[in-house]
Amino acid sequence: MKTVLLLCIASVFWANLCEGQGSASSYHVVYEADRHGNRISGDLDQLIDHVENGCPIRVGWELETLWPDTMVLLSHWTDGGFITLSRGQVFAQIRGIFGQGSAHISAPPGVFLSSNQPNSWVAVVGTDGVLRSKFHLDDWMKELSPEELKSMETMKVRTKWAVPVHE
Repeated sequence: MKTVLLLCIASVFWANLCEGQGSASSYHVVYEADRHGNRISGDLDQLIDHVENGCPIRVGWELETLWPDTMVLLSHWTDGGFITLSRGQVFAQIRGIFGQGSAHISAPPGVFLSSNQPNSWVAVVGTDGVLRSKFHLDDWMKELSPEELKSMETMKVRTKWAVPVHE
């Protein structure tokens, strides 16, 4: 009887901690950091608790890019894949996608697939503000210098980390 009671209490605790995992219809940002990994809002320990309890995590990041003479802010969100906790930080693999680019010059703004290769871009993003990526070299990238390509592999980004909200 004690075991059943403890299992029920643990189940309720876990369900509340994950805030309705599985039946979530929206997400709530629990932690946000600037591009240097400094806390903007939320609680990193709360995010870590969610990760340690197996809750689904969504991660968003913002980066600024120069295109061609204008600074443009891009914002992306995706499900956190393989998640790692290391030295008080959270790192999430971003599953492979078809490479894409943003049409900053044209009106209206848009997004285009820059690669016909599936899984042509993958990355790991961390609460430390570092986005490390690997990608298939598309034809347009072959014109870039090794330094430009290297700068695309590791970037400093603002991150947001979200968990499901049960409604």
